[in-house]
Amino acid sequence: METISAEATTSCVFCQIVRGELTPEILTFCDSQTAVFPSRHQQPRNRGHMLVVPTRHVAQIYEIGNDLAAPLMTTLVCVAAAVKAVWGADGVSIRQNNERHGGQDVFHVHFHVIPRFAGDGFTTGQDRFPFGAVEVPLEECVEQAKKLSEALGRCMAKVSEGTG
Repeated sequence: METISAEATTSCVFCQIVRGELTPEILTFCDSQTAVFPSRHQQPRNRGHMLVVPTRHVAQIYEIGNDLAAPLMTTLVCVAAAVKAVWGADGVSIRQNNERHGGQDVFHVHFHVIPRFAGDGFTTGQDRFPFGAVEVPLEECVEQAKKLSEALGRCMAKVSEGTG
């Protein structure tokens, strides 16, 4: 495992969100190992795009240890189900990029969970992801977080009870 510098964790925008230092009101879910919040950049036809991140700073997927892999996947499964249900999506896309040439733009592991709809043009045309993404106003991110929080909480409770 690579050693993470104190500077990386202090300046990382995702670490700041997880610690509650930056827009704490968008934190949809947070436990000891994972956190969920809306992406600030979303396709207009795919609102409700969430990010799942580890709570500790990990730059790329290659650095995730066994102790973190299972909790991340558990949270990811619940977020995917909640996103589909809450936004009435026809499907869900999950994306994860590593390193600059792999398309990573924030160097903290994160999974994109994106609601998909028939004919949404997400992967086609000039406005395909990420080219058509727009910055979502903070107020809308807060509403998305609130909307998803309850459904996500139900799923995570089932998992912790061993019934999910």
